[in-house]
Amino acid sequence: MSLKALIKMEKESEDILFVGIREPGEVRRNILESLKDIVEVLQRFEKFKHARKEKLYSIGKLSNDLKGINKILSDLKAAIPETKLREIKIKAVLKEEKKEKQKKRRHGKRSKDAEGEKRPSTEIERLESELGAIEEKLRGLQ
Repeated sequence: MSLKALIKMEKESEDILFVGIREPGEVRRNILESLKDIVEVLQRFEKFKHARKEKLYSIGKLSNDLKGINKILSDLKAAIPETKLREIKIKAVLKEEKKEKQKKRRHGKRSKDAEGEKRPSTEIERLESELGAIEEKLRGLQ
C-alpha cells in the first residue's frame, strides 16, 4: 500500500466511533414511538391547514353572498315607491294605547275574562282605524 492510502485509512479509522448501547430494542422502540408521534402531529397540522382553507373559502363566499344580497336589497328599495304607511300604523297604535289607558283609568282594573273579550274588539278597532287612515290618504291623492 501506498503512504497516502495508509494515511487515509488512519483518518477514516479515527472518525469511526463505536458506542455501546444497553437495551438497543428499548432505544429503537422509543425512537419509533417518537417518530410515530411526530407523524401524527404532522397529520393534525395538515388537517388544521385544510380546515383553515375551508374557513377562508366559506368566509369569502359568505362575503360575496352578502354583497349580492345588499345589491338586490338596494335595487328593491329603489323599485318600491316611498309611502308613509308605517307612520300611519304607528300613529294609529299610539292613539289606541291612549284610548285603552283612558278606559282603564275610568273603569279601573278589569278581570282577565273581560280583557280577553275586549282584545278582539280593540284589534278590530285598530284595523278599522288603519283602514280609515289609508282611505283618507287615498282621497288626498285623488
